Amino acid sequence: MSRYFRVFSFMGQVLGMVKQNTTLLSPLLLNLVLAIPAMIVFTILYHFTQDSALGYVVAAVGLTGLYFIDYFCNGLTVSLIYDQVTTGKAEFKPALSRTFAASPGILIFAAISAAFELMATYARERDDILGSILAGIVRAVWTAATYVVMPAMVIENTGFFNAFKRSKELAENDPTQVGSGIIGMGLATYLLGLVCWGLGVGSFNVLGGVSPVLGIFAFMFFVNLYWAVGGYLKITYFTCFYMWARECERQGSSDPRLAPAPLQAAMAS
Repeated sequence: MSRYFRVFSFMGQVLGMVKQNTTLLSPLLLNLVLAIPAMIVFTILYHFTQDSALGYVVAAVGLTGLYFIDYFCNGLTVSLIYDQVTTGKAEFKPALSRTFAASPGILIFAAISAAFELMATYARERDDILGSILAGIVRAVWTAATYVVMPAMVIENTGFFNAFKRSKELAENDPTQVGSGIIGMGLATYLLGLVCWGLGVGSFNVLGGVSPVLGIFAFMFFVNLYWAVGGYLKITYFTCFYMWARECERQGSSDPRLAPAPLQAAMAS
């Protein structure tokens, strides 16, 4: 069972890297700065949209935008973590340039993710239990794929479809047991979600009595905090796994000593 809980040790390694280079936190902060206003605007527009067909259009555009912000910041994290691990000196400007180069693929990711979100919402509105379950499963699998494919797209500067193909090639002969990492990180982010949800509801109840707008803002802050921090941890973890799998492929070995330092330390603990 220890392999499922090494993500917590890995988080300690991430904190160590952040202490060495605070630039690594910039994608997390940028995510919060961009996503919270975007979510507020999207919520207001959707609330005042009377026509149901137009409502789905607004929802599709809004969700795509929110996913793009999240995934773009994930791409920044991939680039920064890669530079920090390989050179010991990650800088924001080169990471931003590398992520902008991958932005067409990131946009495709965001659009498909938004489509899955709308499918799940539509199934719930129709009280289609089976449809909701299936849509939820597909969305969960797709979300996990995002964190595996994103490093291929950003690090190797490939398009969306080539990154997906590349990711599949590594998965077929994967020596890293990334599946256990997905389970472990899922547990960690689930606990994070419980905390953020509790803080969000609590702050809404307290501040909503003073001002409904303030209460909603506080709730949205904690919702976005969960997505930003959870996404940051996942993409950092899977970036290191991707780098290890790629090195294993090159060396023809599954030696843990080929893993990036943060992951290597977590596996040894």
